[in-house]
Amino acid sequence: MIFECKKPIRFHHCDPAGIVFYPQCLVLCNEVVEDWFDHGIGVDFYKLHAEIRRGVPMRHLEVDFIAPSMHGDELTFTLYVARIGGSSMDIVTTASMGEQVRFRAKQTVVWADLGGAPRATMIDDEWRARFGRYLIASKD
Repeated sequence: MIFECKKPIRFHHCDPAGIVFYPQCLVLCNEVVEDWFDHGIGVDFYKLHAEIRRGVPMRHLEVDFIAPSMHGDELTFTLYVARIGGSSMDIVTTASMGEQVRFRAKQTVVWADLGGAPRATMIDDEWRARFGRYLIASKD
């Protein structure tokens, strides 16, 4: 399964020329991960951190910037899980407008226990099943 959502490119995403400033692509990816937890995984992202005491901090990030996005564009974001390890997973997020891919990010996130000093923890069977619904091995 692939998670999908749409996001408009707003003024605050752009540089003075109206082109998305590249760090804002990462902010948008983070929003998509939050949307995925809220609407795909079924757990409010704030509740995940504040009550369940789990999080998904970034360990590694690769981004390909393929084509610029402009103020007023509406991008379609897709997200899938490329790998689930013991305490981490790879998430691939792609932003497109129509058939044109604008950027793609591959994130390795750690399943973290936030009770006390944050530390990596094993992904248990319940969470592995939730994340596994979005597992698509070797899509790229």
